[in-house]
Amino acid sequence: MNAPEKKYHVEFDKTIERYSDMIYRIAITITGNEEDAKDAFQETFLRLVRSRNKIVSEEHLKAWLIRVVTNCAKTVASSPWNRKTQGLSGEESTREAVCRTGENSLLLELQSLPEKYSVVLYLYYYEGYSVKEIGSLLGKNENSIKTLLSRGRSLLRKELEGGESHE
Repeated sequence: MNAPEKKYHVEFDKTIERYSDMIYRIAITITGNEEDAKDAFQETFLRLVRSRNKIVSEEHLKAWLIRVVTNCAKTVASSPWNRKTQGLSGEESTREAVCRTGENSLLLELQSLPEKYSVVLYLYYYEGYSVKEIGSLLGKNENSIKTLLSRGRSLLRKELEGGESHE
């Protein structure tokens, strides 16, 4: 007879404490403004409450949170409301929000890149995920991730040298 499997219990206070900065940085990177990032952040943790019984480990929890915040932020950023309104420039609001979180200037430059590059670079350099893991998280193959990393590095290098070239 097999031993009963241990269920993973999500401790919300610890999860929020441990992952809130990461979730917010990913959301602001994708949405480009503080208010939409907050919406995506809240929606991510609401979905966690609803799906807490599906989480099987701490590693699964982190990957699940990254995937969900990526999807929520993309949904918020592409909503009809956002397509028909124009607020402050995305760069200004992103810079202000990141400055309030005390992030360094390299992260600011990273977040000024197009979302397809900034998210991959963030996950690779700041969160320490491998190319294979990022591909799995974002639903892309490894070669696509390698290409996005290479092009993202090139764009970031141009940004840091003072150029203004975005694809």
